[in-house]
Parts: sequence; C-alpha cells; structure tokens
Amino acid sequence: NIKALVAQIDAQEGWNIILPACRKSRGIKEGVVNNLEEAAEELDKMIAEIEAMLKNVVFREAIVGIGGPHLEARLSKGVAVVARPDQEIGEDDVYRANKAAEAFALPPNRSLIQTALKSYVVDGVAKVKDPVGMKGLKIETECLLIDAFTPFVHSLDRLGEMINVKFNPKFILPYAGAEIALNAQDKDLGAMALDLGAGTTSLCVYENNEILDLKIFPMGGNAVTNDIAVGLKTSVDIAEKIKINEGIALKKRVIKNEDINWGVYYEEDNAGDKVNRKFLAEIIEARLSEIFDLVAKRLKEIDRFEKLPGGVVIYGGGAKMPFIVDLAKERLKLPVRAAKPEIEWYKESADL
Repeated sequence: NIKALVAQIDAQEGWNIILPACRKSRGIKEGVVNNLEEAAEELDKMIAEIEAMLKNVVFREAIVGIGGPHLEARLSKGVAVVARPDQEIGEDDVYRANKAAEAFALPPNRSLIQTALKSYVVDGVAKVKDPVGMKGLKIETECLLIDAFTPFVHSLDRLGEMINVKFNPKFILPYAGAEIALNAQDKDLGAMALDLGAGTTSLCVYENNEILDLKIFPMGGNAVTNDIAVGLKTSVDIAEKIKINEGIALKKRVIKNEDINWGVYYEEDNAGDKVNRKFLAEIIEARLSEIFDLVAKRLKEIDRFEKLPGGVVIYGGGAKMPFIVDLAKERLKLPVRAAKPEIEWYKESADL
C-alpha cells in the first residue's frame, strides 16, 4: 500500500492527525519506484482525494519515507576542537563535529539520506548524549550514516516533480518505525524492532539508548503470498485473501484434519474444493522461517544473537499473522512481542 498521514500543528497541543489515507500500491516494488507513471497516477489520485476532503488546501511539499534493500548504514565519527577559550562546549562545536561525521566519503552513486546520532565523546573519555555546557578540548560525534542508491533517490524526486509535490525532507522508514515501536526501556536494555512489510523485512537494533544496526531484506509478506499461489495453484489475488483470512504461522497449531472451504474465494465451479489448513500453514511457516533466519544471521554478524534482553518487537502488516510471535521466538531465540505504542495519533492510523 501507499499510505499518507495529514497532520496539523497546534500551538498548545503540538501536532495531531487530521486524516489518514491509503491506496493500493502501483509502480513501487520492494520500497523502490520501478514505474514512474503508475506510481504518479496513484499518488495523484490520493492527493486529489485528500485535498477534496480538506477544502481549500493544496499540498506542495511532503515528508517522504524511504525504504528498500538498497539502503545501507555506516558507522562514522567526526571531531571538532572546542572553540571557546574557557573550553566550554557550545552548540557550534557540536554542529562542526556533526558535519565532520557527515563528511564521510561514501562509495560512488550513494546519497546520504539521514544521520542517526549515537553519542558524543569528550576528550576521548566521557561518552554523553548532550555535551553542551561541558568542559573539554575536543568533541567527537559517533553516528550511523544511512545512505541510498542515488538513481533510486533521483527517481523519487522525479516522482515528486510529476505530481507537483516536493519530497522534502526524506527520512528512513525502519529508523522511524523503531523510534515508535521501541520504548525507552527497550532501547536501553537492547532490543530489535522488526518491520514485517509486504515487499521487505526491516530491522533496527538499539542498545544503551543508541542505534546499533539497521538492515533491510528484499523479502516480505508478498513472498508468502506467492508461495501460497504456487502451492495451491491459484491466482495471487486469491492467495492473498486466503493468507489474510485463513493463514497461521505455525503448522503445529492447526487442528488435525481441519479443512478450508474455498467456496468464498472461488467461482462456482470450484466451490466444492477444499484445502487442508495444515498444508497452508506449512507453506506459510516455511517462508516466514526463511525470513527469520535471515534476521538471525544478521544478529550473529553483529554479535547480538540471543543477546538482546529487550527482545524483538514486531510491527507491520505481517505482524498480524496468527502465531507469528511464537514462530519468531522459536527462530530468533529471544522474547518477542507485537508493537503497541501508547501514542494517540498512532492508534488513529494503525489500522491503515
């Protein structure tokens, strides 16, 4: 899906959601624009519908989220010498250290999208979150630079031009999702936010209140749907409906010899056909296990497999699959729960 939230700023209450919107995704695959005309057509219709409901409102800019397996995260550091004679660290010193970190030489055809600050180090000793006002000779910024494949960024900008909306600023969807899914305790203890999307699966790991890792895999719920379509010899559209209405993530949770009546999904000539629910669960579990194994492999690469006390918090469309928490616990060897952020605007738009 292509999703949008329209927010309004209030002087007293901050900002609140006026209206959520959602359209079927076209022209976008695995978080990347692959058909400008189709994507522009859907976005144009969405914005026209929103503007019609709001009356006398025309959008010329939008904050846009970027996802996709082309994103990469790189650790970077930047150093600045404290300018004031009394050695008190000021905002300008922090700014120069941040800019030095962002000056990291990226590989060819890569564009910096967002900087995720980790912490600051004063004189190589004190690790702090806010060094302003402290005394020191130099300040060092530690951060993750999240960059994207430049041609994909240009395609996104071109898409904005086609619908006459400037996409600015851009932010990284898995990073933003983790900020909402994980609470303060999760980030302190060490936890992973896992977004189970349609075209991709994204993870973001926190520890000691710092972002540790971010990774996106080119596999998600659509892969499960495709497997069902092949296994049941049916269309992708019907396979998606069966997955949503009948699927479960663990075959051992299926009642023995339980069948699914296909009558509600097929034309009349197939109305009498049935499929064993356990067979469907086997298809789903196999693909989801493969996805979780990719996640487990990444945790091993960063030496955090079975080492995150805060566990795993799953969100996204795939998180609604029955018993998926149980399967994730088995494959990842960690506590797992579904995200339930206590944020009013999130509750308003969570069903999108």
